[in-house]
Amino acid sequence: MPKEDNIVSFVRIKDEANVRLPQCIEEVLGGVKEYSQSKVEEWTNSLGQAVLDKMQELSSNFKYVINITLMEKKGAGMHTSSATFWDPVCDASTTYRWENKALVCIVQVFGLGM
Repeated sequence: MPKEDNIVSFVRIKDEANVRLPQCIEEVLGGVKEYSQSKVEEWTNSLGQAVLDKMQELSSNFKYVINITLMEKKGAGMHTSSATFWDPVCDASTTYRWENKALVCIVQVFGLGM
């Protein structure tokens, strides 16, 4: 989807965002075979910037908040939740879960209309 300056509702680009999120994750984490605590900050910073860049390509009419949770896959339970107070006409969020044999990654994107 090309960048359109007339998009004022994050819901309009949410489906395309869900296509781009796994692409970003694969670029950064696709080759990771084992969890490394010393690389987590690098991975999350790189992934956060990649997601932010992709969202801005879709539309620059939003303020974006990107939240990344990255954990070692050890069979432990995990739950994440968020609460918002916003304009449901313009603002929305999407969440994507990705995993491989070593990692579980959850990316949340909040698009807030300007």
